[in-house]
Amino acid sequence: MKPADYARLVALAAIWGAAFIFMRVAAPVLGPAWTAELRVLLGGLALLAWLRAIGFDPGLRAHWRFYLLMGAVGIAAPFVLYSFAAMHAPAGLLSITNATSPIFGLAWAALFGDE
Repeated sequence: MKPADYARLVALAAIWGAAFIFMRVAAPVLGPAWTAELRVLLGGLALLAWLRAIGFDPGLRAHWRFYLLMGAVGIAAPFVLYSFAAMHAPAGLLSITNATSPIFGLAWAALFGDE
């Protein structure tokens, strides 16, 4: 790996970790729903800006129901639960719990025979 790759990994780790500190600070003040709403909104705007910058059309008008359903179930609901947990648990515990997501995803896939 090149030094620039290591720098990108460190930047990614800093951004990822900062999200849990943000939730730990914002959730008691804003509440879990608004904290999750702001996080999803900022992430969505960043993603739309990136897609527009690279010239990719995700077909929002044609598939808006699918995007809304997947965003609510797969992103917004877990973020509300994480924000609620952030009101009661330290940020370090939240980040460790989130890091187990791939392991649990693999376990569920194996349980249902998808992998």
